[in-house]
Amino acid sequence: MPGTFYSDGLKADAACGCVGFLGIMSSVRGSTSQPEFEGNMKVNMNIIVGGTDDILDDILSTARIVRKEMKKTFDSVEIEALQKMDICVCLSGNISKYYPKSGIYQARYYSKAGKFMVYVHFSANEWNSNKTESVSKFLKMYKDYLMELSDIIKMKTTKYKPDFDSRCYEDGVRRVFGNL
Repeated sequence: MPGTFYSDGLKADAACGCVGFLGIMSSVRGSTSQPEFEGNMKVNMNIIVGGTDDILDDILSTARIVRKEMKKTFDSVEIEALQKMDICVCLSGNISKYYPKSGIYQARYYSKAGKFMVYVHFSANEWNSNKTESVSKFLKMYKDYLMELSDIIKMKTTKYKPDFDSRCYEDGVRRVFGNL
């Protein structure tokens, strides 16, 4: 595939100018043993960008800052029921559309790995030409979606591990956005 590869999992395609995530999140199928509790939670946040406009560039930069802060914040958090969280942030744009509207999609919990996977989508019609307003709206919406995920994670993990500490998770999300 032509383009420039970045260490954060992004690829810039020289032909269309778009940036997109190349990795495919691995499945836990075939795993037969329960892993030992490893302690600190690992957060993997991938970003898919479906366009080339300046607003998406600004939101992408902000999303990268959020990703760095999430990794740092949750690295010191211990939630036994949730050892790994893969979040794919989809930013629809002028080239690609990922889901019909903004929201949370395909939330899944893999009990053997203690892993939660989710797609968080932002529709292109959420943004206007004002950079500051659009970035602020992205941050508010993203924080709200991550807070909403607390209930979804609790619901999905209860069958396997009823001890999901939603307060600890929510405090971590608040710290992430409070540090920005």
